[in-house]
Amino acid sequence: MAKTRPHAPLHANRLLNLLPRDEYERLRPKLRPVELSHSQVLMRAQKPFEYVYFPARAMVSALTVMADGATIEVGCVGSEGLAGSSAVLGVLTSPHQNIVQVPGEALRMDAGELAQACSCDGRLRQLMVQYHAFFFSQVSQSVACNGLHSVSQRCCRWLLITHNGAQSDRLPLTHEFLAMMLGVRRVSVTLVLQPLQEQGLIRGGRGTITILDRRGLEIAACECYQRVKDEYARLLGVKDS
Repeated sequence: MAKTRPHAPLHANRLLNLLPRDEYERLRPKLRPVELSHSQVLMRAQKPFEYVYFPARAMVSALTVMADGATIEVGCVGSEGLAGSSAVLGVLTSPHQNIVQVPGEALRMDAGELAQACSCDGRLRQLMVQYHAFFFSQVSQSVACNGLHSVSQRCCRWLLITHNGAQSDRLPLTHEFLAMMLGVRRVSVTLVLQPLQEQGLIRGGRGTITILDRRGLEIAACECYQRVKDEYARLLGVKDS
């Protein structure tokens, strides 16, 4: 695997950091810094998308949307990855609705230009295909998690992932948004968060959840959190944090 290199100042997408310097420099003029806002829709399910996004200090949720409007998160992308990874295979539509979970900085690129750049063999194509494989392994794990694990375990896993992406202990989360991500009713979220607060793992506030004991959340979460981290390390050769 190619040696990693320090990323350009002010941007911290770790997937791009894995590129050899010469390949990154060829890609760099096509990357545009953008600020993503909370709940911003980046891609709609089954619709063509124009741009892909490399989050730096933001997180994007991939949602499955049902006919009645019900949603559930099946994957997420933070500074370790790319929103719109199907573009690396020349597929400029997504099966998921992609919305911003944690607002912040990202690098945006024309999806067609990424597809063209990945049409030739090289480290860029290899790396992006590896990430695409990881993303869909994450989706597969989420399907199992949503069907087999308790709402409390899933909530702890989700808070850990969000904590990683937010790079802050204070997460801008409402109960309504968390319920949408977990595919449950709002009252279920309230019932799950209360014991986590009583155990001193989190502190709730108006529109925010503060992480107090990350290690405690890791113990309370299901096995899926660690499995996804291990798969990232296996496929891309680096540790996700």
